[in-house]
Amino acid sequence: MKKLLTIFLAMVIFTSLAFAQGSKNEQELIKLDKDWSAAIERGDRDALNRLIADDFTAGGGTENKTQYIERTLKNAKEDVASGDLKNYAVTPSTYSVKFKGGEMAVMTHVSKETGVYKGQSFTDYRNSLHVWMKRDGRWQVVASEGAPFTDEQALLQLENDWGAAAKSKDKAWFERTFADEYTSIGSSGKMRNKTEDIAETISNSDKLTTDEASDMKVRVYGDAAVVTGRLHLVGKGKDGNFDRNYYWTDTFVRRNGRWQVVATQSTLVKPETMAKN
Repeated sequence: MKKLLTIFLAMVIFTSLAFAQGSKNEQELIKLDKDWSAAIERGDRDALNRLIADDFTAGGGTENKTQYIERTLKNAKEDVASGDLKNYAVTPSTYSVKFKGGEMAVMTHVSKETGVYKGQSFTDYRNSLHVWMKRDGRWQVVASEGAPFTDEQALLQLENDWGAAAKSKDKAWFERTFADEYTSIGSSGKMRNKTEDIAETISNSDKLTTDEASDMKVRVYGDAAVVTGRLHLVGKGKDGNFDRNYYWTDTFVRRNGRWQVVATQSTLVKPETMAKN
C-alpha cells in the first residue's frame, strides 16, 4: 500500500511540474509574440532578427525572413511618414498555444488593429497562426500566416463589441458603428433614432449586472447582413429588479469596407416561451 501511495504521489508531482513548465513556456511565447508586434511598431530591426529564425517563411512560403522584415518595416515607415496612418495600435487576444514535444509550439490568436487612416477611424481583426521552435534554449518563430476575419467572424465580433462598448460607455464606438439612418425598435414598440438610442444605451448601462448575448446566427447577402440572437439582461430599473430575455435582429450594411448597423429590433420573450425552447 505504501509503495502504491509513493508511486501515486510521484505521478502527481511529475504531472504538476509538467503543467507548470508548459504554462511557463506558454506565457514566455505570448510575451515574445507581443514583443514581436512592439518591435515592428518601433522599427526595431535588431529585435526582429533575434525573434525570427533564419529559415522563417510567411505568406504560404512566398516570403523569407529578410523579405518579411524589409516589407514590414518599409510599410510601417511609409505609413508614418505619409501621415496617412495615425494612432495605430495592435491588441492581441484569445491566445491558444499547443506544444508538440518540448521544442515546438503552434500558436493562434486574434489581432485587433485600430487607428485612423486618411482621417477615417478603423477597427480590423485578423486571425494569426505562428509556429515556434526552441533552438539552443531560445524560442524563435519559424513560420507565420495571417488572414482577415471572414464576414461572419467580423459581424459576431461587432456584436460582442457592442455589449462591451455599452458597459464602458464608449460613445465613440456607437457613433462610428451606427449608421446615420440607424433606427431601433424596442420590445415596447417604441422607435428611436441614432442619437436617442446611443443616449439611452449609455444611460442604462449602469443598471445592468448581466448583459449576455447567445445563439447568434449570421446571414450575409453581399454588402448587407442580418444577425439574430438571444439576449439575457439582469439589473435594476425604476420598477425594481428585472431578469429578462429577448430575441433580437440586427441589420448591417458594408460601407467603405466596414460594417455599420442600420436597424435593430428586439422582442421580449415570456418565461414560459423560454422554457419551451
